[in-house]
Amino acid sequence: MKKFLFLVIVVLALFTIDHPMIKEPREKLLGEGVGILSSASNVNRGPAANMAKNRIKSALSLSESELEYLEETMQTDEQLQLFHTRYCRSKDLNLYFYEDRLNTVCKIAAESLAERRGK
Repeated sequence: MKKFLFLVIVVLALFTIDHPMIKEPREKLLGEGVGILSSASNVNRGPAANMAKNRIKSALSLSESELEYLEETMQTDEQLQLFHTRYCRSKDLNLYFYEDRLNTVCKIAAESLAERRGK
């Protein structure tokens, strides 16, 4: 019981001490763990959404915020379909893509959705 209590105290100390010698490796380890978990959650990406996302990345030079928006918006095929319906067919205002860039994104989204239906 004393060994367990000692282990708990050591673990708590490692997570609460802000000394650079302990803090930097701890943050690096936690960052890698979060990165692995987030990449594992992207396995459920739909094939059409993944294809559209990759094509958009290669066709346009995207800023960091546009990349984040693209990742959030095109996680599944259903979200890709919703994006296409909302911004390409209904012509809603998109804060990240507009004019020629939106036309390019819409064309790529339509092609990806058509290829998915064709399979």
